[in-house]
Amino acid sequence: MFKATIVTPNKVLFEGEVWSVFLPGATGEFFETYDKEKIKQMILAWKPEKYKPEDLRSQAEKFSKEKFKESILEVIKNEDERFRQTLEKGLKEFEKGTSAFDLFQSYGFPIEMTIELAKEKGVVVNIDEFNEAMKKHQEISKAGSEQKFKGGLAGTGEMETKYHTATHLLLASLRKVLGGEIVQKGSNITIERMRFDFNWPEKVTVEQLKKIEDLVNEKIAEKIPVELLEIPKEEAKKLITTLSFDLSKYGDIVKVYKIGDFSVEFCGGPHVSNTSELGHFKITKEEASSAGVRRIKAVLE
Repeated sequence: MFKATIVTPNKVLFEGEVWSVFLPGATGEFFETYDKEKIKQMILAWKPEKYKPEDLRSQAEKFSKEKFKESILEVIKNEDERFRQTLEKGLKEFEKGTSAFDLFQSYGFPIEMTIELAKEKGVVVNIDEFNEAMKKHQEISKAGSEQKFKGGLAGTGEMETKYHTATHLLLASLRKVLGGEIVQKGSNITIERMRFDFNWPEKVTVEQLKKIEDLVNEKIAEKIPVELLEIPKEEAKKLITTLSFDLSKYGDIVKVYKIGDFSVEFCGGPHVSNTSELGHFKITKEEASSAGVRRIKAVLE
């Protein structure tokens, strides 16, 4: 049995070595697996918010040794460059008198680093002010999480409802084409377009995007009914094996939307009654959102 421990949000301790990766999880969390090579592959090639032992085994099998080596080099290169740029920007902002919280939130500066820099300047950091700002930030983040459960909707009009339903088809298509345990990392919907973030370690190719787009339009053309199920949470978990968010704060009865045998997801937002109502789905852009997260923008025509 091998173990890995999150030391900081971008450091993992594995067998006495510190691995530089992006892992936005709580420190001190343990990952366990019987296979040493698989845990290395998971740590370096995948970066979800939280791992489970079964995830380590199933996901690691998707990566060959060649892919593993490529991931090591790419992750280290990207993270080192990102940290260097962040540090340079943060130091400039510190010199301008930027607050401790803004340094932490915008530039990734740990409060301990800010305190040390401040001491060198003979300045005292207001810890109470920092903690209060952090508390407000966490409250905003919690509200954002609840909005995510509703699908990132700006409203509940006809077009927002169509786009929201389309995100379900997009998520299912991403899983079919990319073959990974894709989860929603964020969503934003207006009457003009949809934006969808998901976990993926590299740029999605033009060929893959075409397959994803075609699959969504195929399901629209099939005129599939969209069903709403209101069932016990534990029962719903048996239907949905890959979760995009934490359900612990929701009640015992949850809403599940099912689109034939193609898609089934926990969701609280409005949906159309049949996929034929959506029109033609077109991907307009694919780009990086953050480390390990890609973003797709799309429209319905």
